[in-house]
Amino acid sequence: MFMIRNIFIFALLLLNLNVLFSQELDFSVKVDIQANLTVDKSVFSGLENQIRDFVNNTRWTEEVFESHEKIKGVIQMNITNEVNPTTFEAEIILQTSRPVYASGYDSPMISFIDKFVTFTFTGVEPLLKTTNTFYDNLSSILSFYCYMTLAVDFDSFSLVGGEPYLDMAREVVTGLPSGVAFDRGWTKDTGNKRNRYYFFENMTHPTFRPYREAFYDYHRMGLDKISEDDAKSRAVIMSSLLNMGQADIAYPNSMIIQMFGNAKKTEIIEIFKIADRGMRGRVIETMVKMDKSKAGDYRSLEN
Repeated sequence: MFMIRNIFIFALLLLNLNVLFSQELDFSVKVDIQANLTVDKSVFSGLENQIRDFVNNTRWTEEVFESHEKIKGVIQMNITNEVNPTTFEAEIILQTSRPVYASGYDSPMISFIDKFVTFTFTGVEPLLKTTNTFYDNLSSILSFYCYMTLAVDFDSFSLVGGEPYLDMAREVVTGLPSGVAFDRGWTKDTGNKRNRYYFFENMTHPTFRPYREAFYDYHRMGLDKISEDDAKSRAVIMSSLLNMGQADIAYPNSMIIQMFGNAKKTEIIEIFKIADRGMRGRVIETMVKMDKSKAGDYRSLEN
């Protein structure tokens, strides 16, 4: 009886430790093959499971997350080319969201397509949490995106609260060997300002400190309070958009402003479609300047 009781207590302790150290991310993962391959396609079923386990079962922070607090997201990897039987090119679609207080609504946070993913995979090597030690490019890419997901999410809950996770993302970048650091996804010398380099560069650039402060206001002081006083919250959100617009003027055509527009277009239109004509006009003017590609969508607020 004594031994059974001890086993029972030990099992409870393990259960409590699992709750206490619950991981932070809850991502669905899909690997889709969009290229002609010479290798057995079944290897990518294993990759899909491996990515899912790596992202969701790795402990990325020292924070305690309850199950309902986990950051929800989607990673879709599209295999676009086979360089050789163990090296592949792909794109990663990353989408994340966070819950809005006192609502059943999840607000989209990151919406980004990384078109410059090159990795080696044989089906046997593990994915490893990466900071300042390089293991392989796919481990580094996924670790980077997990830290950036945390940085963006924490920025929405506390003023520049994502700083510790930007530091971890920086360690991933600085740990890259020279042969990988000049990969199209990691370098600024691509002629394309929509890659991992610019994601990190924008988030850490002093010009975007006002953007990050406005991002906090938008979510914590605006969205999270909209159920208490929708008119006041709408005014706060309007003010945050104007501040983001100033950051866009200071650093035009930035990746994170575009990413914000990709994630938030529908949400912003829904928030302001019942606002007065003057406020709707300011939203249209501000968002069209920041996100010209979606001008037609924002101008629907004129009706």
